Amino acid sequence: MLSKLEQFTQACIKLEKRGIVVHEERCLRNRHLHSSCQLCFAICPHGAILCSEGFALLAEKCTGCGACASVCPGGALSAKLPSYNELHSLVALHVEHSEAVAFACEAYLKIHPAERQRAIAVQCIARCDEAILVNAVLRGATNVAILNASCANCLQNKLCSLSQTMADTANRLLERWQYPNVIALTEKIPAKIKPLPITAGEVTGMSRRDFLTAFKRKSTSLFSQVLPEIISGAADKQPESSIVRQNSMVESKYWPDKWSSLVNLLKQLKSPPDPADFSSSLWGDIRIADNCNGCGACADVCPTEAMVIHKQDSFWSVSLDASRCTQCGLCQDVCCGGSIEMISTVALDTILAQRPRVLIVKKQEDINNLFEPVEQRMARLLGCAVKN
Repeated sequence: MLSKLEQFTQACIKLEKRGIVVHEERCLRNRHLHSSCQLCFAICPHGAILCSEGFALLAEKCTGCGACASVCPGGALSAKLPSYNELHSLVALHVEHSEAVAFACEAYLKIHPAERQRAIAVQCIARCDEAILVNAVLRGATNVAILNASCANCLQNKLCSLSQTMADTANRLLERWQYPNVIALTEKIPAKIKPLPITAGEVTGMSRRDFLTAFKRKSTSLFSQVLPEIISGAADKQPESSIVRQNSMVESKYWPDKWSSLVNLLKQLKSPPDPADFSSSLWGDIRIADNCNGCGACADVCPTEAMVIHKQDSFWSVSLDASRCTQCGLCQDVCCGGSIEMISTVALDTILAQRPRVLIVKKQEDINNLFEPVEQRMARLLGCAVKN
């Protein structure tokens, strides 16, 4: 048995490593058995995520880079070093001070400590998703720099391409409102960015009261989240409950922060966007073929409530709010008839309107005719005739 001090020390280390918050109920693979989503697994540079059975985050391998949170279409992952809201607040502070923003990873700031007051510190530049970048420009930033000087020698260097893609997408999106391309990956902080003023607390250190307050907050989180696992020896094991398949019918719908924030930001722009279709990994459009049998599974499992079933009298329809479609693909995965096609090109005016569009309308009798009779289905499955 470890001593209390050793237990506390190990728990502190594990708590600091947990830079990613997991919302298991939002994970597509936990929502439905047939989900093919593995974006977080594919992007993680350290093998900290497993998707073979449900979802598992290996805390001892996770560096908190936040790349998984940037690509997760269900909002099941969020980074906390810093949090999403803290990033937006820091952006506002830097834009107000310099009319420009620079994002730098901790590896860069360790080599250039004097630059810490001029840049927003993130664990990795992969944290800088499209919503954060667009927010900076719409707040008035005339230059948004993402420092990639340390990427070449970093174990996470494959994430640099993700950062470049997100920056390019943000630039292309803002171009539709005639904004110049001011978001770029660069090796140096632009000269126009001034250091934020150092507060008295940063010069003299924490007061005793501030230290005790922070320690109390950290201790509460520590003992509730980590220490029981250390004592039981199960800190690095995946909880059994996390691999239980949840019923998608009762799971709550959730619109991820990245998408909701981005739509709300763009809606503040008074001028209409360029009407040409916009292609990206952000939003998706859907086509439903005539062989749709109206089972409604697509709308039931849709994690963001982008798809909705309507039934009135003898008619049945499916509608889509494209602003909520994150291209998660779960509707395609569960469609038993292969009737759904996902499209990565959307019209931005439909995104901002947030008005559901009817995808298909059918009479109930036509839907009933599409269902295979039970006797016929059993005969096909069993390979023999079935009699009542």
